[in-house]
Amino acid sequence: MSKHVIGIDIGGTWVRVARIDEEMKVVKKTAARTSDFTNVNEFLNGLKRMLDEVDAIKITNQIGMVVPTPWKDGMTHLQDATNVPFLEGVAIDQIEKHFPNHTVFLENDVNVVALLESKTPERKLLASLVYITISSGIGSGMLINGQLWQGAKGYAGEVGNMIVSSGESELVIVLEDVCSGLALDVASKSLYGENATAETLFDAYERGDEWAIDTISAWLETFSDALASLMHVINPDVFVLGGGVITNNEWLVEALCEKTRVKLFENLREHLKIELTYYGEDSGILGGAQLCLL
Repeated sequence: MSKHVIGIDIGGTWVRVARIDEEMKVVKKTAARTSDFTNVNEFLNGLKRMLDEVDAIKITNQIGMVVPTPWKDGMTHLQDATNVPFLEGVAIDQIEKHFPNHTVFLENDVNVVALLESKTPERKLLASLVYITISSGIGSGMLINGQLWQGAKGYAGEVGNMIVSSGESELVIVLEDVCSGLALDVASKSLYGENATAETLFDAYERGDEWAIDTISAWLETFSDALASLMHVINPDVFVLGGGVITNNEWLVEALCEKTRVKLFENLREHLKIELTYYGEDSGILGGAQLCLL
């Protein structure tokens, strides 16, 4: 039997666990809502149950786990776990000890997806790539000269914290505040009631609802501003966009290309490339698995 490993993708909305073979094919997977867990012990026990579900025959001994926090090799504790608060301050060895029959590899969630996306046939010869996920939150992974860039302290790619507005008050608004899936949920509820979600907002946009058109148009302007800034600062070969907001509304990719291009230096416009994620919702678990298979 070929080598099988476990990929665990911890997100602000979903936790996904899968058994994956050495050809990077998903053999079996399961998922739970992150909100089903209220503390770290409950969470780790839940992960163990999910692992047992996908590997009932006990053939794996490695776990690649991706976390929605800054990460740098050598870290001893998770920190700044904004979208999964019960992970804040959790010791890495507490996680490792919970899986005594497995070696656990950890990395930032968007970093591993950036690495994964760079290996598609069309991109593997590119020197630089920026992957951005727009889901519950907003994060980014960057490859520069073919190497994953973590930053000096593991905070590289925190594009969700780019400041997009500030005024005379002390309130500072960052990209995640206005462009994340959670932000779109809030905007939708304010327009259509407490049961509305981001999906409600995009459905209304498709129907031509003026409130939805105004809201999504403002989203496109703000996010294209961010992409233009990143293009001028990093100038990657390609931006790859993923996360639920994008994969559920693929037309946003082309709309962002149009909005961003006109905000660039004229000689830079033709070099802008914005593409859709190749791997979709499985990108996190596959990215985790690749940590074991590198």
